[in-house]
Amino acid sequence: MYNHITGTLDTKSPTEAVVDANGVGYVLRIPLSTATALPDPGTRVKLFAHLHVTDDAHTLFGFATELEREFFLQLMTVSGVGPKMALTVLSGGRVQDIQQAIRLGDFASLKRIKGVGDGTAKKIVLELGKILIHKPAPEAVAAASSAASATRDAAIAPGLDSDADLAMKAVMQLQQVAPDVALQAVQRAFSELSATHKARPIVQEVVQLAMKYT
Repeated sequence: MYNHITGTLDTKSPTEAVVDANGVGYVLRIPLSTATALPDPGTRVKLFAHLHVTDDAHTLFGFATELEREFFLQLMTVSGVGPKMALTVLSGGRVQDIQQAIRLGDFASLKRIKGVGDGTAKKIVLELGKILIHKPAPEAVAAASSAASATRDAAIAPGLDSDADLAMKAVMQLQQVAPDVALQAVQRAFSELSATHKARPIVQEVVQLAMKYT
């Protein structure tokens, strides 16, 4: 129903913005990422919008970029994730960085976002991982990947490269299995995927296959 709303920013807070468009004040729920991007009240703004309809309410959500709105809608396709949780995830950092964590199967990073629990983090990684793998973020992926690699490399298990180490740790936590069990499953998954892929297997694919072997 709404693609965007353009008007004068009347008020803003970390969770809400009011935009005056031709004399009508629109109240939009926003993530922290949008709040920090908004200018001072009195400035003309354009927010990409989504109208969420339930039996009890019609709620408008606003986003500084189309990427934020698209990711918000993707998050709501995850079982058990509604608009409130989707905003919580979006408020946890830059969209590109959060998406990169999901691509890498790094659900531990998601759990560091205040309000995101263990079960929700696992669902987001498992249900959105493949979608985001095949639709990389249009900007700053290389920088995010470099930062993620640097973080992971600080605690890599002996004899493993960073991808295998990350996959092993993800399987251990997702399946609650011992390190040797997770390692064997990851090695088997890497081997099978390498035989059918021209490029090096992606961590998320390795984790999903390895979980079947634990």
